[in-house]
Amino acid sequence: MRDPWQLDCFNYLWRTTVKLRSCVSILAVVIAVTVTYAAGQSKQPQQGTIVSVEKQDVATPPVRTGADPVRTPLQSHYYLYNVSVRLNCNVYVGRYETELDDLPSALSPNNSVPVRLEKRLMYLDFPGDTVKMRIVHHKVSQQGMCDQTASAN
Repeated sequence: MRDPWQLDCFNYLWRTTVKLRSCVSILAVVIAVTVTYAAGQSKQPQQGTIVSVEKQDVATPPVRTGADPVRTPLQSHYYLYNVSVRLNCNVYVGRYETELDDLPSALSPNNSVPVRLEKRLMYLDFPGDTVKMRIVHHKVSQQGMCDQTASAN
């Protein structure tokens, strides 16, 4: 049988080794997640063209037509802009939302803009400002338009 002191020493060494392995494992996971996240954020922008911009004035809560204006609830207004951007042979529609009617002047049709895509988000990188939009629609451009774009490059 072992001496009680040897058992305590062995137990201490075992606990220390397990703790050290746990710390190294946690550190490896944190580094892997951080590197993956940083790599996803550092995508280089590609040059796209704004095809169209559609404005919608939204009021919430909605009030039915013909309702007595005195008895209707207060409404809040905000603006939605559906911005269509052609990137290579794809057209992405991003939704820009604002409480003020303040669409940046750079978001106008036929403007060339640096675009980054990440999952369901589209970033338009303007000098000094980045506009973040949720992608609400994606379609492949007509083949004729795609061929013309490819031959122009």
